[in-house]
Amino acid sequence: MFKYKRFFLFFIFLLLSTTYAKSENKVSYIDIDFILSNTISGKMLLQTLKKEEQSKIQKFKINDEKFKNEEMNIVTKKNLVSEEKIKQELNLLQKKFDEYRKNKIKEIENLKTKRKKNILNFINLINPIIEKYMRDNSIYMLIDKKNVFIANKDYDITNILIELIDNQIKTVDIK
Repeated sequence: MFKYKRFFLFFIFLLLSTTYAKSENKVSYIDIDFILSNTISGKMLLQTLKKEEQSKIQKFKINDEKFKNEEMNIVTKKNLVSEEKIKQELNLLQKKFDEYRKNKIKEIENLKTKRKKNILNFINLINPIIEKYMRDNSIYMLIDKKNVFIANKDYDITNILIELIDNQIKTVDIK
């Protein structure tokens, strides 16, 4: 009986000491903002959105100037026209300006929505490329660089993904 206990204990000790699992769980990180601004298709997307935003801003500046000039014209008439007429003109101008401001806010919100939608579309477009790279290189987790406190630069695969994306995606449809 004592032999069996010793054998059993020896066998358990042997199993516990030799059952080690060595597995490598590979984690990498990418800078998605860098990918967006440095891939060919990402640059094109950002440039197109920026041009549209700048044209809207320019249009807003012109309209703001028109309202200022109209107000100045009304104020300069102050001595020439009755006070009642000036109040009517200022009220009418205020109504126009309120309507313009509502439209301006609406257009700005539309621009923000369009920007978000197109960037999300771009991310969805590059997602299969990233997933394929992860499968091929046995990467089980990919983290955005801005959420990494400190890591070895060898785990940064941003530049590799930029090359892959540039080779596979040349243009992006802007909606």
